Amino acid sequence: MSSDDDTGSTRPHGSGRAAAHPPAACPATAGADAIAIIYSNIEDVVYQYAVEDKETFRFVYVNPAFYKATQLQPEQVIGKTVDEVIPEPSLSVVREHYRAAIHSGQTQRWEEHSDYPAGRKVGRVSITPVFDAGGRCTHLVGTVHDISDVIHREEKLQQAHRALEEAFATQGRLAESLRREEERLVLALNGTGEGVWDWRLVENTVSFSDKWKEIMGASGNLDGATPKIWTGRIHPDDNPQVRRCIQRYLAGDEALYTCEYRIRRFTGEWIRVRSRGSIVERDAQGQPLRMIGTITDITEAWQMRQALAQSHERLAQLAQQVPGALFELVRHADGSFTCPFISEMAHTLFELAPAAIQADLGCLVARIVPPHRARLRRALQRSASGMQPLRAEFQVEMPSGEHCWREVLATPSPGPDGVTSWYGFIDDISSRKHSEETIRQFTEKLERRANYDALTGLPNRALFRDRLEQAIRRADDEGGEVALLFIDLDRFKEVNDLLGHDAGDVLLVEAAQRIRGCVRKGDTVARLGGDEFTVILTEVGELAHIEAVAQAILDALAQPFQVQAELLYIAGSIGIARFPDDATDPEELMRNADHAMYRSKSGGRNQLTFFEANMQAAAIRRLKLLAELRHAVPDGQLELYFQPIVDLATGGIVKAEALLRWRHASGALLSPDTFIEVAEESGLIHEIGDWVFRTAAQQSKRWSELLGRDFQISINKSPVQFQPQTEAADWVAHLDAIRLGPRCINVEITEGLLLNLSDTVMDKLATLQASGMQVSIDDFGTGYSSMSYLKRLDIDYLKIDQSFVKELVHDNFSRTITETIIVMAHKLGLKVIAEGVETQEQCDCLGRAGCDFGQGFLFSRPLPAAAFEGLLAGRAG
Repeated sequence: MSSDDDTGSTRPHGSGRAAAHPPAACPATAGADAIAIIYSNIEDVVYQYAVEDKETFRFVYVNPAFYKATQLQPEQVIGKTVDEVIPEPSLSVVREHYRAAIHSGQTQRWEEHSDYPAGRKVGRVSITPVFDAGGRCTHLVGTVHDISDVIHREEKLQQAHRALEEAFATQGRLAESLRREEERLVLALNGTGEGVWDWRLVENTVSFSDKWKEIMGASGNLDGATPKIWTGRIHPDDNPQVRRCIQRYLAGDEALYTCEYRIRRFTGEWIRVRSRGSIVERDAQGQPLRMIGTITDITEAWQMRQALAQSHERLAQLAQQVPGALFELVRHADGSFTCPFISEMAHTLFELAPAAIQADLGCLVARIVPPHRARLRRALQRSASGMQPLRAEFQVEMPSGEHCWREVLATPSPGPDGVTSWYGFIDDISSRKHSEETIRQFTEKLERRANYDALTGLPNRALFRDRLEQAIRRADDEGGEVALLFIDLDRFKEVNDLLGHDAGDVLLVEAAQRIRGCVRKGDTVARLGGDEFTVILTEVGELAHIEAVAQAILDALAQPFQVQAELLYIAGSIGIARFPDDATDPEELMRNADHAMYRSKSGGRNQLTFFEANMQAAAIRRLKLLAELRHAVPDGQLELYFQPIVDLATGGIVKAEALLRWRHASGALLSPDTFIEVAEESGLIHEIGDWVFRTAAQQSKRWSELLGRDFQISINKSPVQFQPQTEAADWVAHLDAIRLGPRCINVEITEGLLLNLSDTVMDKLATLQASGMQVSIDDFGTGYSSMSYLKRLDIDYLKIDQSFVKELVHDNFSRTITETIIVMAHKLGLKVIAEGVETQEQCDCLGRAGCDFGQGFLFSRPLPAAAFEGLLAGRAG
């Protein structure tokens, strides 16, 4: 609602009258939403009439404040004419103002007294005409600011003032009574939120109530102050108006002094107040002696009125810029529908002329795709039956064949004889639906990313955990079982580090497909991360079924993988735990399956293991072992033992193999098979391997100096040590630093390293060989032996595995294999070392086959450095 000083008009610049649309047809925009919120929440009444002719004004919209003020129901207002709602004598008054607004094209304002079921109401009323493009007034939009309470207070104040004047007429007799009345008046006004001022004109002093001080932010004693303390704070722009109001009242032109203005509080901020007052004492000549009045802080109410006025103006502007089609739809008593009005936007939305739709609604219905016609009709029925706003989305097929989305928003209004009318708005929401679809697809991608592994497409850890919990709950409720398979790919880390992450990713994807191919559709295969997979088997039944599935997975993983033109061999270690036999909750089931998987790894890999109760203790021991192993190098707990390698032709010791031992804190001497696997998995093998190399190199230097010739020591290098590391020791540089010939060190590698031979491994081996160090293949013949790597690598020695030497004398097959290896090696220019020689018969047989060197208990057990040095002094070859 505009302020009392403003004049509203809907006439545009440069034209006669502009078309406007009613608030009920606001577009579904952010601005309109804000306006709707303001209309719904302000305390002022907002209403709208449709102007049907010069004397007929019909309600089409009122806000909640209207119903609250009048205690009327929607069916008593919406669709009714002013004659049916507004009682006399107010009706005659408002008609005159309506006619004046339409005739002048300007907002009309007045105070109106009306009787409603809620009682007599007094309001400050404004009415603004809205014109269409043809200059015809189509609507009236009005507001009512309820001032009933204010008027009531003013009436009480006037009554009090009259009482005061009567009291002053007999002040000698009623002086004490007057004082009490004044006190009661101040208290009463304080209770209403109004501050009292008391101006004695002759003395030109003014006093103020506590409420006045509170409103003005004043403190201290202001008794005896002059009016300047007050008038000096009035806004300069408002000062002339205040003076005029006082002068008009004192001159008798106004029955009551009243004025609104801005004033600066004692605390510095500006507020807007309404001040009222009247003379309560005159002298014998009738000249005023004393004037009493009140001020009320109306800042918030004024701001609300300003917001309402601004929203009213914005509404008029928005109504002229509506992008959609405004319409009126009528359902008759027989169930048929007509469209008395639809705006020109029907051309854009439906490629139909408004006149065609108004003449025959069926042409628009035909545009709606058949499935949506029935849905839209049901929405209209629900809206009419409950008199609830209609909101529906539907698709239309344009003449070009294009399918577009439309949205309808409308408010129903009941009419006579079972007729229902909807006034509303239709908009093109095709872009919004496209955006919604894009968001939906994006959300699905986000959900998939959150629940599925991006590489393999399998459920990730989060989704796996959710499905495991569901499976366990279902099994618990139904008395069923769940089996969890924990799968770890053996030697995957070597492939990933040696061939690169791309090759590792290809292998993981193929492994995931193979595992998924071994289970039923209802079972879950998930990737937890790295090379760890899990399988949830439900309705498992017998153990044989679980074992069959696990074995099928092992068989599938054991098949070669084609990666980057290479055939790679890995395997799987599977641990199995069952609910409820092995665990009572998901965490325990996962933990126990993991323990079983580690048992498979420690048992030789490429196998499956069911969980047993003692595995948990083994896992704890494993963790303890790892914690203790971390102190082995820093605390000097590692030792090297040396086993001689003998020239079979001369019987002399020509070299030695360094064998690692761990002097545990408990005093026990541990062999590598108890801790090397833990060292490899934890990465400690790099630190331990470097210590072995440095220690062996130092011993080789000592014994070379003792013998006066190079004495070679062989050291075992784990496949893990060939993987990239951030702080790899430079073995070649270390040999140069201690002035030891590179041929004094022989690096023994296993066939497992050569199985997945990569450029990284080739480069590292080439670096060692280029420096002069020699390379042996340990345990030759026990792995996936291939002649190709003997051709690709410059190998110096082959070490025949002791399993062949052990059966050499009594087993023709072992003897044939051994002799074949020796002949092949010699033809390739390689030397041969036989491991595990324990008897003279084995030694003689090897000598006859042409084997170059032997190593085993026949010659000596592994010895500490000092003991080996004594042996070397007597048998050096």
